[in-house]
Formats: sequence, structure tokens, C-alpha cells
Amino acid sequence: MERFSRDTEAEVRLRAANDPRLTTASAVRMLDDPHEHIRHAAARNPRLPARVLVQLLRDTDTAQTAARHPSLPVAVMEQMIQLLQPPTSAIPSP
Repeated sequence: MERFSRDTEAEVRLRAANDPRLTTASAVRMLDDPHEHIRHAAARNPRLPARVLVQLLRDTDTAQTAARHPSLPVAVMEQMIQLLQPPTSAIPSP
């Protein structure tokens, strides 16, 4: 997979980015690919470390993809939910 992840053909790199056998280092490196669809495929790779996923959440170009990643830590998901909920003082009382 390492060799395919560095191929000159975008289609070959895309297949490598989608392959679960891709190494962590290669998946992280492919986040800088010149083609957006390859970067997003790399962002979905199951080998991406949690710290990288958190960084991707902070980038408007990759946040949606990172938010859907199955390896996103539960604590991070809980923080995201809290940020989306209105403050309790904003809820009118009956």
C-alpha cells in the first residue's frame, strides 16, 4: 500500500487511501494530497489516530468527514454534542 499511496495516478492513490491496510503514516501523509477526494478518503481511513481526527475537526474542509469517522473518541463526540446544545439559560421556563 505504501507504494500505491505515492503513485502518480490519482485513482491509484484513492484506492490506497480507501484500503484498511494502509499504514498510519501513509494515511496521515495522504491528508495533504493535492486532490480533495483523496484527502477525504484518507480522513476516513480507520488507521488515523484520534489526535489527527481532532485536528481534522478544527479544519472547515475536513470537519464533516472527521465527525463521521468511526474511531472518533466518545469524549470528543460528547464535547461536540455539548457545543451544539443551547445553554440551559436560553431555554425558557414554563
